[in-house]
Amino acid sequence: MVLIKEYTSKDYRNVVELVDLMEGDFIIIEDFNADGSYFDEDSTSDIDEYTWVIDDSIDTTTKNTDYTYDRIVLTDSADFTGEAGVFRYDLEYDLDEELTTDVSDHYPVYTEFKVEEDVE
Repeated sequence: MVLIKEYTSKDYRNVVELVDLMEGDFIIIEDFNADGSYFDEDSTSDIDEYTWVIDDSIDTTTKNTDYTYDRIVLTDSADFTGEAGVFRYDLEYDLDEELTTDVSDHYPVYTEFKVEEDVE
């Protein structure tokens, strides 16, 4: 399993091109900018066949918007527990909007995987 963290610079096509080059199982953790005016939700690509752990229903931005820019995409979801989301550090630490955006304009995304102990 390969973990990929790549910033797309507001161009979703970069991620699609990256996926086309990859072989094997991988996890992409990425600010895809895959929502709002940056993304055509009616477009399709090879990356659509994978498991989008952070889907369109999760707001990953700290501003007064409802955008899902940050994503986690899996080529093999066999070890995915179904647990994923964003860490709302503003709520956890009781931060106002200014302090929240001083930290970041995006919430961290996370997911959980099953890990089996190798018993050799």
